[in-house]
Amino acid sequence: MALSRTQLQRLPLSLLRFSKFDQCHPSLSSRLLSFSAKQVHVRNGRSLVPCNNRFSRVATTRAFTTRVHVDSTQPGGDRVNLLLNGRSVQMPLMWLRDHCRCEECYNAATAQKNVDNYTLNHKLQAVEVHVADDSLTVEWQDGHYSAYSLKWIQKNFHCPGTQVERFLWDGPRMTAEPLPAVAFEQHMNSEEGLKQTLMNILQYGFCVVQGAPVTPKGTETVANRICFLAETVYKRLSIMTSGVLAHSDTAYTNLPLGAHTDTTYYSLPAGIQVFHCLHHDGEGGETLLVDGFNVAEKLRKSNPSYFDTLVRTEVPHECIEKSNYHLYCLGTVLSIDRLSGELTHIRFNPYDRAPLRTVAADDIPQFYASYGALTQIIRSKDSEFWMKLVPGNVLLVDNWRVMHGRSGFMGQRVICGCYLPRDDWLSKARVLGLL
Repeated sequence: MALSRTQLQRLPLSLLRFSKFDQCHPSLSSRLLSFSAKQVHVRNGRSLVPCNNRFSRVATTRAFTTRVHVDSTQPGGDRVNLLLNGRSVQMPLMWLRDHCRCEECYNAATAQKNVDNYTLNHKLQAVEVHVADDSLTVEWQDGHYSAYSLKWIQKNFHCPGTQVERFLWDGPRMTAEPLPAVAFEQHMNSEEGLKQTLMNILQYGFCVVQGAPVTPKGTETVANRICFLAETVYKRLSIMTSGVLAHSDTAYTNLPLGAHTDTTYYSLPAGIQVFHCLHHDGEGGETLLVDGFNVAEKLRKSNPSYFDTLVRTEVPHECIEKSNYHLYCLGTVLSIDRLSGELTHIRFNPYDRAPLRTVAADDIPQFYASYGALTQIIRSKDSEFWMKLVPGNVLLVDNWRVMHGRSGFMGQRVICGCYLPRDDWLSKARVLGLL
């Protein structure tokens, strides 16, 4: 049902006054403004609401102050200028019209645009713009009405960067923290438990689900609670038994493994890697974790040139099993969000690095210096966090951020594992309101 203009203006949400803006622009405080050049009227409203979040390191969308006016000086059309939480937001009217969520422009049942009714041009004009409570409403020159939640605008208009505050760690810092863990029963039987599992992965890059059934089915059950298991050359669920070389991979031996990420030879590497020790009757085999984003930030700070080289340089990785498959992929060792500069991915696996045919001769010294500097930080004792996997504890690792390894071991050891697709585990986090 379409909303009337009066209903649009009365959408109940919340605002919090931003005192700095009031000091800088006292003439705009709590009154009706009129812009005669465009006959645009602006109203300001305010109400207070407490902000409460049980996850201490979540970057929440706070209650905010908003001031608005239309600036007709921008080339190509007007812009609506807002101040949200101290962030100046200048939205071209074309963007607002493109993102109208009325039933004529948007199908809420399918969460898709109604493209048959799609009309845009650079001459779009607003007759009236209102801010009432926590909503922005626009009356357009062609008679169309649009309404937007300010919270929605803050989340969706040019907001680069992550929405969850990451906890970057090295060995000593992680040792001082409580282990990111969730009980199996909570993970499986409550939404809050599953949210805590995913929040741990978003913040720390890993989580341990404790008390799971010590079976391959128990491992699969923990993983399936998040999303479906990825089908790879290792099948949906793999069993690594010491002494049984099921695949051409060092992981199937009892040798030590340095910190690395998995499936670097895939165009889209695995999102989450799952480990569950079902049995071990010997010594050794401790699990090594290294926060890839933390070590990369250390490199960015100590040598920006090396960091930039690893962001730019395409490096080949491969996985070969004779007569069966030869997987091959190019990708940068470090990937960043092009808008915010934040790290999004580390692809580091010296074991699977293929012949380096992607770097010109003149650039080879710089690449090896950069790769070597990163490797040195990764292998630093301060970067390492060690833990012992015991039967019943299922380790979930963000394979795009946290590297894993192990110490060598003796005796028989059985590890059950699988991969979860990145897009799908992040989808679950969005459904639960964590992103």
